[in-house]
Amino acid sequence: MAISKRDKRFLRLGVLAIIIFVVIQYVFIPFYHREIAIRERIKLLELTKEKYQKIISKRDEIEEKINQLRLKENRLDNKLLKGNTPSLAAAEMQKMLEKLSNTSDLELKRVKVQKPEKVGEFLSIPIEVRLTTDLKKTMKFLKGIEKSNKLMVISKLRIYAKRRRDPKLLIVRLVVKGFMEEAA
Repeated sequence: MAISKRDKRFLRLGVLAIIIFVVIQYVFIPFYHREIAIRERIKLLELTKEKYQKIISKRDEIEEKINQLRLKENRLDNKLLKGNTPSLAAAEMQKMLEKLSNTSDLELKRVKVQKPEKVGEFLSIPIEVRLTTDLKKTMKFLKGIEKSNKLMVISKLRIYAKRRRDPKLLIVRLVVKGFMEEAA
């Protein structure tokens, strides 16, 4: 069977169309999609780069804030009671109160360590103190607690006269709380 010139031309055009279709479908379109994906990835990487450059540009500021936080942490650590257990911290606080009472010229009649209480991230170590003294010595003792290098607060304070006829002599009962870091 002989193929006419017209049919040969039609077959050539058909084969050429199929080749063009195959080239477009399997070469140009995947190449185009890869090119779009690469451009999107480049844009994403540029945005990420800008983000990290902003962070790097703020490095000094962030380091300064970190240093300030470390200083605050050190100051707070110095204000907290030392000791691995609440009983050791209470012993340290008791020694401080005895030292304060000696500098205030008064005698602690009774010192009772109470059960520690959780306050946020810290443990509160309450110590109940009873003393018999006059008003000036009491004020000196209370100011000593206030000016102490450790963080201590007076949660309860009760003052009453020992004798109603001679109100110079006072019985003072107070609960002083010191703070320590809770063991992790």
